[in-house]
Amino acid sequence: MLTREDPKRRGRPRDEACGPTILEATLDVVAEVGFAGFTVDAVAQRAGVGKATIYRRWASKEVLMLEAWQSCVAPLPDPDTGTLRGDLAVMFNAVNHGRPDDVMRRIFPQMIAASKVNPDVAEAYRTFIEERRRPLQGVLARAVERGELAPKTDLSLIHDLLVAPLMYRWMVSDGDVGPDVVASIIDVVLTGVGARQPTAAS
Repeated sequence: MLTREDPKRRGRPRDEACGPTILEATLDVVAEVGFAGFTVDAVAQRAGVGKATIYRRWASKEVLMLEAWQSCVAPLPDPDTGTLRGDLAVMFNAVNHGRPDDVMRRIFPQMIAASKVNPDVAEAYRTFIEERRRPLQGVLARAVERGELAPKTDLSLIHDLLVAPLMYRWMVSDGDVGPDVVASIIDVVLTGVGARQPTAAS
């Protein structure tokens, strides 16, 4: 399992101020050369620090890369507008990676690729995805409580049906994922699953 290095490890005290710089440099290097060409040497050179500074903070380049990636993925909101459509619109339109889309489109596939070939990265990536799915699962569960979705609805499948087209347009076809597209995808999916108007007071 990927873990941060023991803070009691002997050596010079860690310079916390250089942490964000190292994470930024990591993202830049991954975006430029991918996971296969990603090295701690390259990150150290880009950040203007020594390799020892990096290894005092992160036990491996995989740990470093995962933390760098997670640092630029903002938490999803947990809206409760009273309707499923309203909640989904708020959630999907609030997605913000904190970096230009062209950079994130190069970084994100590298994370997925690394998770398929490195067991440690795979474990950490699965944990991250599970946590990332929680807000939307909560939104869908409340929709069931309001009567918008049938009690036996497969919420995991609806989750995938909503997210998959947005991810495909964003990462594969470089298509628009603005509010109009978000609204169209929400409408198509909810119409397909027979979503109803809420029956309980918000």
